[in-house]
Amino acid sequence: MNYILHNAYINGQPQAEAVLIVKNSIVHVGSLSDCRHLAGLAGEEIDLGGKCLMPAFTDAHSHFVEYSKSSILVNLLNCNSIEDIATELQRYRAQLSWPAEWILGGGWNRNTLSNPMTLNKTLVDKVFPDLPVALFSRDYHAKLLNSKALEIAGWDQHTPDPPGGRFERMPDGSLSGVLFETATEMIDAYTKDPPNQVMVDSIKDRVQSIYELGLIGFHSMEHQASAQLLRQAQSQGSLFRTCWHFQAGELDRMIAQEKKSYDGDEFFKIGGLKLFGDGSLGSRTAAMYDPYPGDVENRGILRYHDDELYRLMEKAARAGLACTIHAIGDRCVRQIIDATMRLRVEPAYKNLFHRIEHVQSIRLSDIPLLKSSGLFASMQPVHIANDIPMIHQSWGHIKEEAYAFRSMLDAGIPYAFGSDSPIETINPFLGIYSAIKRRHLNNPRLEALNPNEGISVEKAIDGYSIGAAAASRSDMIRGRIQSGYLADLIVLEDYRKLPAEYWLEARSLFTMIDGEIVLNRL
Repeated sequence: MNYILHNAYINGQPQAEAVLIVKNSIVHVGSLSDCRHLAGLAGEEIDLGGKCLMPAFTDAHSHFVEYSKSSILVNLLNCNSIEDIATELQRYRAQLSWPAEWILGGGWNRNTLSNPMTLNKTLVDKVFPDLPVALFSRDYHAKLLNSKALEIAGWDQHTPDPPGGRFERMPDGSLSGVLFETATEMIDAYTKDPPNQVMVDSIKDRVQSIYELGLIGFHSMEHQASAQLLRQAQSQGSLFRTCWHFQAGELDRMIAQEKKSYDGDEFFKIGGLKLFGDGSLGSRTAAMYDPYPGDVENRGILRYHDDELYRLMEKAARAGLACTIHAIGDRCVRQIIDATMRLRVEPAYKNLFHRIEHVQSIRLSDIPLLKSSGLFASMQPVHIANDIPMIHQSWGHIKEEAYAFRSMLDAGIPYAFGSDSPIETINPFLGIYSAIKRRHLNNPRLEALNPNEGISVEKAIDGYSIGAAAASRSDMIRGRIQSGYLADLIVLEDYRKLPAEYWLEARSLFTMIDGEIVLNRL
């Protein structure tokens, strides 16, 4: 089907009247008469009612399968007390509709609990004494296991902490059931997901729901099994674009299969090797230069020694695979910069497109070095909303370096925006608001976080459109309303005439993927 879209403000093309779409591509952007002439009798005209036509959004950093699974697994995101968690576990057990071998899910947040140390295996054992349970924290950098799960893994008070991770221990030395960083990954060898089709159906349902959020695709930071589920959902008719970033344990297999970054097509593309450089602020495991307030011995966790990180990056780069590296603390960010600068000395590796993920804190003096490194900054503005209270209350010493968006953009650092869902909401409109206003979403009375680092609405939109496309080397064919680009489009109210608060409730009225209309509420 061919379409002529008209009577709208066209993002990036303010003088244009209409857009002609032939099959899956934008053929012409210009006057309505020219579009009609080029279309002949083959084009269906759609009047957009004076609204705003924009390139569709891509989430540059998500865990989409985990986000999809959250609708069928234990969901503790809204639990603010130990009692809430116990109630939700009991409710979940009562409504479980398939023969589960493991109870999975999570979303708990110790920072919101009045007595955080009571969150341990004993609480879970009361509800699930017979089934193994593994529940991730809100930031995914910790997991809570019950006694049955610890038993299956063979872990007890004598089990040593793994490199880059930690088993939390009770006063008597026994394991509490809470694991941190690399320790959380060790349980994955034992857990078992819900039935395959249940998982695929949850993906398809979630894809349908993101269309009204202006999203037509995402970068997924997950294991091979998750990538297979995404492909299966696509084979069953679910329409979305994804770029898959694989885990460290899959590097040797990718090399053996001679896979390269950006292999594939615009519906499924290989990204890079996903590495975790450090932890998170919420878990106090993000690697910082200065110690955490009230914990002078704790500067977070660096997952790799400098040489170890370089060797891993070099191994991937030698095989034609870019690196996608999680770095939240300012000390870890500098480590990634240094490793990348070292790697780029090698001429054969200069053209690879390495990414640094999150950059939630960076010393302002390191921003010129970040620019020189050539790293692409993939960031998630919506994290600001949840971090504001913690920064104001506990981490005032990093206030000036937290989410330094304007400073990084002014330095010319290439960037993309995402959500980190399901850790945060996948809604890009809330991300746009956060990038502009830097305020708490649910408590606007809280002081804005360093408002001088706020950016324009246009720059925020670019982060989810052309920036997210550039993050997968797709910016020559996606992310703009321009002749020769794929017809991935959305229609919003004309935000130029509305206050910034519009983004808090914004929804797409019309969404098109690859020339196919998947949502029309005009």
